[in-house]
Amino acid sequence: MSGGTRTKRPMGGKRVRRGALSLMTRPTQSATPVQSEASADSDQYNSEKGGALALAVGKEIKSLRLSLNMAANQLAEAAGLSNAMLSRIEHGSTTPSFTTLVSLSVALKVPVSRLFAAYNQPIDYSLVRSGKGINVQRQAHRSGLNYQLLGHLLSGEKYVEPYLVTLTSDCANNPGFQHTGIELIYVLEGSMIYRYADAVMELHPGDTLVFDANFVHGHENLLTPTVRILSVVFNLRT
Repeated sequence: MSGGTRTKRPMGGKRVRRGALSLMTRPTQSATPVQSEASADSDQYNSEKGGALALAVGKEIKSLRLSLNMAANQLAEAAGLSNAMLSRIEHGSTTPSFTTLVSLSVALKVPVSRLFAAYNQPIDYSLVRSGKGINVQRQAHRSGLNYQLLGHLLSGEKYVEPYLVTLTSDCANNPGFQHTGIELIYVLEGSMIYRYADAVMELHPGDTLVFDANFVHGHENLLTPTVRILSVVFNLRT
């Protein structure tokens, strides 16, 4: 038919109307922006999170390598990587696969988990100026015995309690302390007779004693009017 308008047929032989083709190639504008914005926000969040993780892992790998006095090319060879790839990993510009992380951990002689130590690690410290420790009333507080807490940490599964302990002649002799954790005692001033379980010893300035605090311990007798010690207790949070 020479006078009629012909509709072009696609290769498959079926006619495709212009309206249907428009719907297939150009989605309606009402739904697309919301979906695109949500997807963009999610992609940006994941990208930022992934980037922070890559930077932390790369920093840790480089730190471990330097602690071993290992050149970059030595680590790359040991882990089966190219020098360029290791450089990108250490600079955080690429995210290594798990297989690559395993190879790097083996070469660095550390568990894989060690490579993530710098990621999201809480920074927690305390600074107590000279003479500004917090006076603490311990259980069964005794006259002539003073504790000053010198600092503490708020995070982590382990905690440390450092005390400046002052004993005077008013303090009754009683080696009856017993608590959980590991304790370190460093004598700063004065001398005393100290008992730990069945062991009895003299402690003088500069002496250090470390012991399991679950066993009975404490001073039996002061050899000087005043004794000042640094007592540090290491324990697990419960």
